[in-house]
Amino acid sequence: MSTQKRPPIKPGWKLTFADDFDRPQLNDMYWYPAYRSGRKEYFRRIGFPSRWVDHNAHFVIEDSILKLRIDDRLPFRPKPAHPCVSCITTSDHRFGPTTESFQIMEKFAQKYGWFEIRARCPRGSGLLSAFWLHQCDPTKQEYTPEGQRKDLAAGAVEIDIIELQGRYNTPAGNDVNLNVHFTEKGHYLHHNDFDAADGFHVWAMEWEERRIAWYCDDVCMEEYIGPTPPGKMFVLLALFQYSGWIGEIDTAMVYPKDFEIDYVRVYQRESNIG
Repeated sequence: MSTQKRPPIKPGWKLTFADDFDRPQLNDMYWYPAYRSGRKEYFRRIGFPSRWVDHNAHFVIEDSILKLRIDDRLPFRPKPAHPCVSCITTSDHRFGPTTESFQIMEKFAQKYGWFEIRARCPRGSGLLSAFWLHQCDPTKQEYTPEGQRKDLAAGAVEIDIIELQGRYNTPAGNDVNLNVHFTEKGHYLHHNDFDAADGFHVWAMEWEERRIAWYCDDVCMEEYIGPTPPGKMFVLLALFQYSGWIGEIDTAMVYPKDFEIDYVRVYQRESNIG
């Protein structure tokens, strides 16, 4: 377990993005407080159903900890046991009259580097804590603008740095999903011998051409060799609640549930800075 916040110095690397959440408001120079609102608005426009009643995030910042929160009222939904998400991102987009015209509203994105958070994840069936990277161009993301999920033919378009289910996967431990969508071999279910809800851990990923390695508390969990996304990507942090592959929503869930994030840091190798 990572017992305290580490300094942002990483030999051989330059810090390119950092938020320690040391102010009582979310920094709007860095973040959009919603789940991919450009995509959701276009889905609404074409009549494509969304599982979320409201994509706006619910969160608090306390003691320099961002808490992406789900409680019994917010994010807004008809009843507590309804799908919802609290999310922040470093890029968004808006479509014009057609999908051929769009505006990318990028606050931060980077190709290659080291992406890291220190976080504690909540427990509860139907919860998922996520730290992802997506391509900024909405036509190159994992769904088409019309809402169709892509497949292997699309190539590598998304990186899941972590996906941590709220339910217990084993009696004594915790499994984390690590993915490169869409690739044949870039998918792992890695077992760690600790409960991610008991304390803070440092989750990180190193991304370079045709290689991705995932780390927890400086220990390499998995390494992937193969196709990687071709362009720069933005950061997404989210706490989801829904029924599906992560289990059924616990109707007796005791709220609030918080995905607690101590910091977000991104680095670029000094040798790659021209």
